[in-house]
Amino acid sequence: MDDQGFTIEAVYTGEFAKNFTANPVTANGLKKTIYHSDTDLTLTIDTEKSGLWQGGTLFIYGLGNTGGNPTDYTGDLQGHTNIEAPNQWIVHEAWYEQQFGDGMFSTLVGLHDMNSEFYVTDYGSLFLNSSFGIGPDLTGNVPAYIFPKAALGVRVKINPSENFYVQAAMYDGDSATRTFKSVEGKLWVAETGLSSDSGTYKLGYWQHTANKTFGGQTFSNDYGLYGVIDQELVKLDGDGVIGAFLQYGYTPKSRNEIYTYIGGGLHMHGIVPTRAEDDLGIAVARADFHAAPNAGKVSETAVELTYRLVATPWFAVQPSFQWVQNPGGDSAAPVVKAGLLRFEITL
Repeated sequence: MDDQGFTIEAVYTGEFAKNFTANPVTANGLKKTIYHSDTDLTLTIDTEKSGLWQGGTLFIYGLGNTGGNPTDYTGDLQGHTNIEAPNQWIVHEAWYEQQFGDGMFSTLVGLHDMNSEFYVTDYGSLFLNSSFGIGPDLTGNVPAYIFPKAALGVRVKINPSENFYVQAAMYDGDSATRTFKSVEGKLWVAETGLSSDSGTYKLGYWQHTANKTFGGQTFSNDYGLYGVIDQELVKLDGDGVIGAFLQYGYTPKSRNEIYTYIGGGLHMHGIVPTRAEDDLGIAVARADFHAAPNAGKVSETAVELTYRLVATPWFAVQPSFQWVQNPGGDSAAPVVKAGLLRFEITL
């Protein structure tokens, strides 16, 4: 069907999550192993290949989630697993994109996951902690426009060259409602990126236009800046690569609980002999919190060590072990040790 412009994909992700440390301060004080899952069903239609018109893409993404909530037992705010979600079966994304000028300019409209294009690190995508997907400086302070429920939005993108782009988008103020309501405001986000043969460098700005109350004060909006670097460090034999990534996010301390975030790590692909498709990584994520503008700073820091084993083109297994200091931004909480065992089946 690909030759006719229709691509259907299905991915089932299952995960066992266990906390080895009981956290009675910011969690429920219990140790438990939880199984939860994520099912992704996508349909992509290329209008040119299907005999309609040039430059068009229609994308529909069905999402199903089942199981418990591992963070109820760890108490971390960054989210040590990036597939935790309410039990649901929804249309996560449904958008249409039209390209012009051989791809130099494009517009997209519909239900769109902001993190599929904004605040993305390629090397960080290996890791299972949510912060390596998108910084909590954004998702921890304003309503999210990402997994597990994308929002209505419009995105425009300009690619003047293969190595440079500028993109901007507007989303409805709260993806929970998926309607444009004045009281919910809107999220505006803009990003520019520059790439070379060995790296990618991105800078972004976002603003949420709804009223924000923090520390007894009400502000007319909220905003933040972020930057992302993906840098190749060493090329190995074959397709082996060692790369590094760095994320940084800033929001004003006067109006946000999470006011700075920094994350980074190493992503090692194909470094194990005879395992050319496997990935090994270690990364650190730190989010700075305060309960009020004049309160002291507490940093929740997560360290993740993970290995992704690609057994076949359709089956992969990925264990992850994480240490979380000051979970929930509370210095009285113990250092939490948590393990994840994830598998993916691709059809």
